[in-house]
Amino acid sequence: MKFQEYLIKTIEVANEEKAILDELSSRKELSAIEFRAAKSSLQTLIENAIGKSKKILKHYNCPITPARSRDAIVFMYDMGLIDDERFRALNSAIGFRNSMIHDYMKFDKNVLIKLVREKGYMEIYDFLIQAPNYNETMIKRIESFTI
Repeated sequence: MKFQEYLIKTIEVANEEKAILDELSSRKELSAIEFRAAKSSLQTLIENAIGKSKKILKHYNCPITPARSRDAIVFMYDMGLIDDERFRALNSAIGFRNSMIHDYMKFDKNVLIKLVREKGYMEIYDFLIQAPNYNETMIKRIESFTI
């Protein structure tokens, strides 16, 4: 899939998942199925953001391949491609996703419900729908990035 096609698909998926989360955000209570829908949609948004960040680095010829899902976001932050606020939001989202997936026995469902009600997913969504618009200096930072 070409880079531009990938970005379009990223936006389509982001819009679909946001629509589900928006609908669920106004509910007083979530049924078990609605809770699972919220969890799945949020996980998909976060994984979409991870995938997009990796795809951006690859497209702009970053010499280092991110080993962990969090690395791509850290690299983008270190290169100055995302600001402090976006970095904190995406980094927290990745940690939350890891908790949902790996610590599911201890996972506090009230945190997810609060996040959905407060639309805490919007920073992730905003990252997903924005096209990368990097100047020559930023592209050179990507191409010459080292740890």
